[in-house]
Amino acid sequence: MNAVRTHKSLRPILAAALTLAAILSRTITAQAQTSEYFLHSGDQDRFTVVQNGAILRTWGLAPGTDRYQYPMVVLDTVRTMGADVGDIGADYDYNGNDLGPRYTHPDGTSRCWDGTTDGQHNYSIDTAGVVWQFDLDWTNPVRMFTGGGIGALAYDPDNDSIWVGTFSGSNLTQYDRLGNILSSFTTGHTKNMALAIDPADGTLWLHDRNRQGTLEQWSRTGQLLATVVVPGLETQNALSGEFRFGGGGGYACDITGPCPGTVRIAWNNAPANTQQGIVFALNTGNFIVQGGPCQGTQLGLGTNQLRLVTTVGTGSGSGAVNGQAGSSACGGRVQLVALGTPCETSNVAQVP
Repeated sequence: MNAVRTHKSLRPILAAALTLAAILSRTITAQAQTSEYFLHSGDQDRFTVVQNGAILRTWGLAPGTDRYQYPMVVLDTVRTMGADVGDIGADYDYNGNDLGPRYTHPDGTSRCWDGTTDGQHNYSIDTAGVVWQFDLDWTNPVRMFTGGGIGALAYDPDNDSIWVGTFSGSNLTQYDRLGNILSSFTTGHTKNMALAIDPADGTLWLHDRNRQGTLEQWSRTGQLLATVVVPGLETQNALSGEFRFGGGGGYACDITGPCPGTVRIAWNNAPANTQQGIVFALNTGNFIVQGGPCQGTQLGLGTNQLRLVTTVGTGSGSGAVNGQAGSSACGGRVQLVALGTPCETSNVAQVP
């Protein structure tokens, strides 16, 4: 049965000598494609979710939206922008259900080919290779730097950088926000598309469009770690791809209720019959647990008021906890972290 518990308060329970690392303590073991890889194939009007060499689920376009929705980010939802100026994208849940909001490609840019996010802004790359910054609702474009041509990009939280791969070139290049090159290596082939970073282990993934349906995993130092041929993906011209920012697979967290007041933190698709921590911070970010049971686990939270609120069992994989949230928590962020090998994280949800 689902686990449902009620707490009198969601205030922190950490004592001075009790750190987040000490609570979440099991060493992470990197696995091939630990997280779900979300892909968009505009020519086929399809979104595809892949994990460990298999297609998990697919879905089509939301009604009234445009065919090409390459600028895609995965936060608490899958948010897409239409590829061309004036084109319309949508907001989907992780299973492809249409959540209603629409995102129109704003004036000032040109056709865009991929998307990524740092949890505070979205980013995309246009036909000329210009990298653009957007708000989370795909508005207010700001020109950043030029990455070389049509391609794909991925945000790297380890040093606040952006990786770019191009369709006509063979390099994956890491840039700082000013466009200075930090590092670069060659994949040995062109058409490096759908670039994304798996937050579970920090590896780069891409779709080799020379061999449609073939995914590659690379270390950030240029070592080819895996080549994965995904049955069924050979029919998909996947040009954009993303992992969920901050980590997580189907593990989802949702917060409802008034703030200040009684809020409800619900979860589903969590690992069954284990303990999970409810972690709070005022900002998103890329905090990495430094020690203890979940050493090496990267969160989608920043360090502003970062704290473990409480721990609770996951039950059969879904459940909820209710409690009182004070005004200082309103607008903050919550992420769930389940103990395991490796530890698993949910999406980052915002306190109302």
